[in-house]
Amino acid sequence: MSVAMQMAQLHTQFCEKTIKNTTKYPLMAHDEQWPSPCEFGKVDAQGNIQWKSALQSPAGSLSDLANALELSFPAGFDEFYGHMYGGSILASIEGHNVELLQAWNKDDFDLLQQNLTGHVLMKRKLKQPETLFIGLTEQDDLLVTVQVNTGEVCLEYVGKKPHHVLAPNIESFLKALTV
Repeated sequence: MSVAMQMAQLHTQFCEKTIKNTTKYPLMAHDEQWPSPCEFGKVDAQGNIQWKSALQSPAGSLSDLANALELSFPAGFDEFYGHMYGGSILASIEGHNVELLQAWNKDDFDLLQQNLTGHVLMKRKLKQPETLFIGLTEQDDLLVTVQVNTGEVCLEYVGKKPHHVLAPNIESFLKALTV
């Protein structure tokens, strides 16, 4: 199954689980200046709005970023971020709670590329293997990253080398997640 299909499936599973547990779709703080095609319904009393993933059309591409950084991104990386707009997906793997980052809208996709650039440049400055972040963990400084040279999905402390391989590639990583 392609990474795009796996991401669509994860979004659906996450929404279904959230509805089952809360009787609502996932919530996001509403910001009139930061609209998303994912939003629906009315803003609640706490200032939150329900969301469900929406296809990016056209699909987002990170090929210009890869070319600018003179890198070849691992298989599936474009699809991980460029297939759907949505909020973060909460899941677990190997006892770690993870938050898979997603682009909320077109502007967020552009901001994501800037942040990925900063991350790669930091890794180069530290003379460490280049990685690309795809998620966060329950620990503030522990990231879920993809190693550019191998495609392995790893845990990595900010500013450090990856220290634990979670999966050999993005596809295997997504299959191993529990939502």
